[in-house]
Amino acid sequence: MPLTFRLLFHGIRSLWVAALLALIAWLTLVPASQAERAALGNDPLARTSFALSQMRIARIVVHFAPERAANLLSRASGGDISPELAGMLLRDIARNNTQENPQFEVVGTTSNTRSVGGAKFVTVD
Repeated sequence: MPLTFRLLFHGIRSLWVAALLALIAWLTLVPASQAERAALGNDPLARTSFALSQMRIARIVVHFAPERAANLLSRASGGDISPELAGMLLRDIARNNTQENPQFEVVGTTSNTRSVGGAKFVTVD
């Protein structure tokens, strides 16, 4: 094998090894940020490094393969959640929009101020 190809091969291989080492170091050695601590909650079992690593791996999967992650979540729920809804849920969780920024407000007021000009029907609230 010529010297140029060997240098190219070893250079690319060393870049992959360095990227893999950086990823493993980020998963295991870097402490949790404020947003990650808030997402993990106050449960002492959830604040372990294993839970933090799982959350970071999930964020990577959602970032690089969102459609596949949504399909996996849909299949894991037994088809109860559609892939579109699963994708929306995963994107909201990845953005930490679960509790601080609710997208939908629940309006619990139902009013019976209907004015029906004909036959009256029984309505159940």
